[in-house]
Amino acid sequence: MMNRQIMTIPYLFFCAISAAYAYIPPFFSLSDYQRARAEETSQSLDASRFHFQVLIVDNDNLHGRIVEGILERIAEYNDALFTLFPASATIESSPKAPIDSAAPVEAVAVCELLGLCSIKGAALGTSFDLSCLDDYDLIISLDDDVQSVILRSLPADSSYAYKCRLLSEFLSPNFVNIQRSETNNNIGDDTLLMEMVDPELLERTQSFYKIEKDSNVFTAKILEDVYEPATMMLACAGITRFCLDTMDAQFDTAFTELLERHFYRIDHLGCSIRQADDQLRRGSFSITGYFSPQQRYARIEQHFSTLRSKLL
Repeated sequence: MMNRQIMTIPYLFFCAISAAYAYIPPFFSLSDYQRARAEETSQSLDASRFHFQVLIVDNDNLHGRIVEGILERIAEYNDALFTLFPASATIESSPKAPIDSAAPVEAVAVCELLGLCSIKGAALGTSFDLSCLDDYDLIISLDDDVQSVILRSLPADSSYAYKCRLLSEFLSPNFVNIQRSETNNNIGDDTLLMEMVDPELLERTQSFYKIEKDSNVFTAKILEDVYEPATMMLACAGITRFCLDTMDAQFDTAFTELLERHFYRIDHLGCSIRQADDQLRRGSFSITGYFSPQQRYARIEQHFSTLRSKLL
């Protein structure tokens, strides 16, 4: 009897371990999770208005202003000055930034040292409220505390959550590069983003701490803050890349659908590229107008080639 009990204990232990491993959830992939979140955000954007409005939200009436200025500077360098419209706001409940509060001296000084628009640093502050969720395409929180306040204020099961993201998420190539090729995804994490920053801003950012040390205008808190200018700069490049790629992808899909509605029979293959382009332009000037004539011709030719191989 004793031997049987001794034999039973290891057997039961083995069964318990086997059962536990049988219910282990699937392996968690951070890259897949980041891509899924990026896809949700990308699909929540509406490129049909040819621009995206981006709101940066902080809780100190300081960092949001700086990010807004950097994002505007990077958008201008990438010919997206009239595509991306950044703004900033502060959590209304923050004691550091009441409604219409004046800018802190640090915000003005940072904007000057980085060569940003002085208005961004000196303008009166704006408080964040729920109406911003309808007024802006993207709501970007400076940190987890800000994000938590915003998400807690959303209605249950709200799709607004898809447009509310952390600034740090746009530092990840898995988030930023979802619309780009696998070849580009293999490039170094920061390479694509660094190419989007104009040399003057890059130089000012790299020499920021030396300038700061000599000018002696900042507090220790800002110097030790995780959202230093270099981090903000890369994140703003990520926002710009993400928005521009999303717009390209949505218009590319819309153009493909337009082609499929107009040309789908054998007799359609008799159209010349120019005739097809004229017909598409009449069908939707807003969609075709996003592309240059050369880009449209290449897409039409590819569609006809695919249609020919399918029908013939």
